[in-house]
Amino acid sequence: MKVGIIGGGFGLSVQAPIISMHPHMEVVAVSTMHRHQLPDEFFYWNNPPKHYRNWVKMLEVEELDLLFVSSLPPNHYEMVKSAMQKRIHVVCEKPFTMNSKESKQLLQLSKESEVKVIIDFEWRFLPIRQKMKQMLKDDLIGKILHFEHHVSIPQFHYLQTTKQGWQGEKDKFGGVLGAAGSHMIDCLTWLLQDDVQVVNGLLHTHIPNGAGEKRDADDAFFIHGKMKSHSTFSIQFISGVNHGFGSRINIYGSRGTISLINNQQLRFGKASDRLKKLDPLRQLKVPQHLSKEASEYYPAFYPFLEKVYEFIAFNKMDNDLPLIEDGHRNQIILDRIRGL
Repeated sequence: MKVGIIGGGFGLSVQAPIISMHPHMEVVAVSTMHRHQLPDEFFYWNNPPKHYRNWVKMLEVEELDLLFVSSLPPNHYEMVKSAMQKRIHVVCEKPFTMNSKESKQLLQLSKESEVKVIIDFEWRFLPIRQKMKQMLKDDLIGKILHFEHHVSIPQFHYLQTTKQGWQGEKDKFGGVLGAAGSHMIDCLTWLLQDDVQVVNGLLHTHIPNGAGEKRDADDAFFIHGKMKSHSTFSIQFISGVNHGFGSRINIYGSRGTISLINNQQLRFGKASDRLKKLDPLRQLKVPQHLSKEASEYYPAFYPFLEKVYEFIAFNKMDNDLPLIEDGHRNQIILDRIRGL
């Protein structure tokens, strides 16, 4: 399967090295902005990808089976649309588009063209989250009462001293709502298999000035609401602080509770019993040659990639694979939080 990538950041540092390890996928072309260069490691591949400065030309010249759109959010709509018009299947980064009007148009086009569009919510396939999903499917905690996903990471000094570029610009969908919140909202709707009915959100910028930049994109958000099943939820992310306590997902049910700490430690308790650690899951071995960044994504991204391949090559659909419909629903929630 011939794969192309648009994007010089995440696309080159994480996606390309992992895709190149798949036995039935080959990264044949990448398109980046002028300031990006191909990593040196690419030139040690048996067949290094061709490097384009113009993504339109890449789509015209290359005969691609699958395109990864990993560019800035304002570009997603045009790039995904162009790929679909050329009947190239797509995996698009999140946030899927700038708003639900764009995502709705792409959803309609995908139905008309029968082109497959997948959203890169790869954390669904982290083995420990798959375990959580199975526990909920097995009805171990009964009716869901409340879901909470809270993250705090200490980036106060980093945000004050390091340029953020477009990630600090609201009009380019920079900020942590698009980067992390889209994943966290997807985690909510995917694990609970339910739709959001009521949502209220506050976006905030704790560090509006840093490294000579003025920023208006959020570095924190606080989201609360109710699902159609009447369970409630709380999602929050804070980065402009000096100390962080990582990530925690707690799911409270009528017959028990499930808790996931830092995507590593899973706890479970029935009714009034104390929460107990579950035995560690067998871990997917991370190839040693991968960078630290790619290694962190590998346990979730590689299983996701396998499901993408099966879907594109054999039309074998995995129930957890996030499709364009999921991207559109996610976008509607993001719009409501952003007040669009």
